[in-house]
Amino acid sequence: EAEKKYGKGFETPLSKESSTPVWVVDIPLKEREFYDREYPEKPGILRDMDLIWPEGFEEASSGGEREYELSQILDRIQKKGQTEEQFKWFIELAKQGIKYTAGFGIGIERFTRFVCGVEKIEDVTTFPKVPGRISL
Repeated sequence: EAEKKYGKGFETPLSKESSTPVWVVDIPLKEREFYDREYPEKPGILRDMDLIWPEGFEEASSGGEREYELSQILDRIQKKGQTEEQFKWFIELAKQGIKYTAGFGIGIERFTRFVCGVEKIEDVTTFPKVPGRISL
């Protein structure tokens, strides 16, 4: 729904319009990698989520369930236009058996920026990556 309302780069306008954090769930398959798990009952929709900070602070966290079934992994690699050769190491792991897993990531700098109300992420990063500038 967020992509329908705001377009592909929905995070920024959604964040600017919100006054509280927003959960974005049911991410379309085309938006993520082959290793994200699809709902069996909702083809094309992933069991993924994003947490968006309000007031223009954008993405806080991203995560979801991981695919563990070899047949699904191979199918998704093909659907994404990638080759099995690119992910040979991952396929070998899947053949041995991957456990069901889920998780999320949160950027400490993004969290600090939001909590402190800092406009630029560079101002809360020890060694910011800024194009054309060396940070030492």
